[in-house]
Amino acid sequence: MRICSIITSFTSGGAEMLACNLAEAFAADGHDAAILTLSDAVQVGNAADTERKMMERVGRSGATALSLALANRNNWLGGALALRRALRSIRPDVIHTHTARALPLIALAMPGVPVVLTHHNSRLSFPPAAFRFFNRVVDAYVAISDQCEAILKIHGRKPVRMILNAANPRFRADRPRLKPAHDPMILAVGTVSDQKDYPTLIQAARPLADALAAQGRKARLCIAGGGPDFAPLQALAAGEPVELLGARSDVDSLMRQADLFVNCSLWEGFPISLIEASMSGLPIVATQVAGNREMIVPGLNGQLVPPSDSTALAQVIVGILSDETRYAALSRGALETARRFSIESCAAAHLALYDELRSRRFRHGLPRGMAPAE
Repeated sequence: MRICSIITSFTSGGAEMLACNLAEAFAADGHDAAILTLSDAVQVGNAADTERKMMERVGRSGATALSLALANRNNWLGGALALRRALRSIRPDVIHTHTARALPLIALAMPGVPVVLTHHNSRLSFPPAAFRFFNRVVDAYVAISDQCEAILKIHGRKPVRMILNAANPRFRADRPRLKPAHDPMILAVGTVSDQKDYPTLIQAARPLADALAAQGRKARLCIAGGGPDFAPLQALAAGEPVELLGARSDVDSLMRQADLFVNCSLWEGFPISLIEASMSGLPIVATQVAGNREMIVPGLNGQLVPPSDSTALAQVIVGILSDETRYAALSRGALETARRFSIESCAAAHLALYDELRSRRFRHGLPRGMAPAE
């Protein structure tokens, strides 16, 4: 099967990482997989080095990576022409877009193959009325969490398939961790944005460091992520005990070095970084928001805290790092939880969906760009 996945740009966000993980798995299974980006990384404020490394990784797997290089993503006609040229080269049997921004281009390009949209968040970044248009272009939706599924079932008028996210096997740890380091590393990963609420983590850094210093320990709090909002975060973190690592392509290595993973988001879909952390055997402290609540079971693999509560965040992190028995149990629980999220199962579920849509379209003898009424 020839599969074309569409993302905004190559960056370390969850949707982008999932698309790359799936492309690698598709290629390993003998399919022709291509990842098509709407824009180059620099055109949307993302790191060119991360883009280069991700494209190289996709290429090594046997999949194809290319960009439409759209400087203005609202230029629908120009974008549709560029997309149509790319699709002539790829000749896909199915198109799977991980961004709703691609749907107008797909509609204008009229590819004549099934189209799938994955909604990656528990909030909409567009008006609900946009689904009236989406439903004319999309053959099926993929939900990555209960909250995403609920949104799609309310607004979508096409089939909704729940498929759990998955992470790359390179994150998989052989055994649980027995105890944190004397001087622990606390790691957060994700694109710098309002959603991730890194200011709350920065506010927690000083009390966290002071509490561990009282035990004769030195905390290392690191945030790995880039994006257009990186410079303002640097200004906010000036003078605080926080290391801003920028966009990184070696997150698996960072997680092996870390002792605890933290997510302080205000909202989520289903963060792949939580799956990566669980696969790495890291206890997790995360905010009690949709998406996170579906992954973190308090007392089993981590702890949930209220969003925007820097005091609670610091206290819970210190509590886990100060209790070796609790820490070891959470690490074991993290590895147990991670078994649910294999990339092999995720890829197989997507391929089954693609096959169903292709067979359905063939049975209905559909003309280009149309799908059967529900």
